[in-house]
Amino acid sequence: MKFLKNTILFFKNIKIKPLDFVIIFVLFIASFSTLFFLTSHQAGAEAQVRVNGKVIKTFDLTKNQTWTYRAKNGNWNKIQVLDGKIRDKADNSPDQIAVHRGWISNVGETAVCLPHNLVIEVMSGKKDNQVDYTA
Repeated sequence: MKFLKNTILFFKNIKIKPLDFVIIFVLFIASFSTLFFLTSHQAGAEAQVRVNGKVIKTFDLTKNQTWTYRAKNGNWNKIQVLDGKIRDKADNSPDQIAVHRGWISNVGETAVCLPHNLVIEVMSGKKDNQVDYTA
């Protein structure tokens, strides 16, 4: 009870009015609202595997499959697609970061194997007619 009395006394001393609480609450909620607009949890329809920025394979995420990328220098990555998700199942890189990344399935998610310059990115699968992809 003493805590409540001290709290009330504190707010009277700093002269905060009830409308101030409303403004603070609205600003607090508004500051987190951008998280709802920025995050995309749309499941992807396809994924691209790129090495040195060049697309080497495109996967349809509706078809379960396993594929191994083998580079001329001995690097390899085993890519697995299962139930609408994709992952780097295994590779011979020293740090195994792409393997530890695990499954990805939402548009824009990536798994990166830096020693092999390999990137797996989930794409929407639908092209926007208003975007010039050749530019």
